[in-house]
Amino acid sequence: MMSVSSLCHISTIFFITASINFGTGVKINKLQVPEVIKHGAPVILDCDFTLDDTEEDLVVKWYFNKNKTLVYQWIPALKPQGLGILKDRLNLEYAASVDANSVHRALHILKAVPDLSGDYTCSVSTLQSEDIRTKSMLVFVPEKELLLRRLEAEEGLMRVQCLADGVFPRPVMSLHSQEREIEGTEVTARLRGQLYEVSATATLPALKDPEEFSCELRIPQANYTVRRETVFYPGNKAPLILMDRWLALSPCIFSLYLGLTRQFIGLC
Repeated sequence: MMSVSSLCHISTIFFITASINFGTGVKINKLQVPEVIKHGAPVILDCDFTLDDTEEDLVVKWYFNKNKTLVYQWIPALKPQGLGILKDRLNLEYAASVDANSVHRALHILKAVPDLSGDYTCSVSTLQSEDIRTKSMLVFVPEKELLLRRLEAEEGLMRVQCLADGVFPRPVMSLHSQEREIEGTEVTARLRGQLYEVSATATLPALKDPEEFSCELRIPQANYTVRRETVFYPGNKAPLILMDRWLALSPCIFSLYLGLTRQFIGLC
């Protein structure tokens, strides 16, 4: 009769042999997707995988967002395909390796834009096995401009506004003062195309002394923060807004001004 220790020894040998013979099939070793990428930059999303020699009919697919929309497919011996939102946005000649079974495993996005923000899923499958991994990418667009200004208000009041344009994703915006707490700030955001226009406006008691205000814009996902500071002075600051209007109308007004000046010189 065989002893218990002999049975254990034979079981161990069988387990090791089985592991060597049967392998692990398809395995994604590393999915490289940047968490944040700046607008306009090229970016590579790589799906590094290995597979056993016994695996057959390899297919590499990439899906976009939670609804798993197919955006890329490659079958060895065939040309890779960009589909859906990635159609005509990929360098389909990009080679991620020299291995014929993984040369076109990666996505080479020519230009990152806001609508490419989302979840990317790599699927590597054969007739025998499959492995899937998902990671998220954010395409970050810093603001084109950040303004902190004083608006017209009723007697005894003042209005302070911070305005940012051309930013993505939607930022967090807040107003601050060195002299007092600012409460009841009205924050609005409007999507214009793919980018946001955001404003924060507060109505406060009129100034008695000069006061420094600041506006803070944050995009937590991108670890991005920018501030604008300025000092406002007591008194009616309506000319600030009138100046904004003047700048907006200046081409017409300036042309009219030149015309009147020329007529005046002619009369003289």
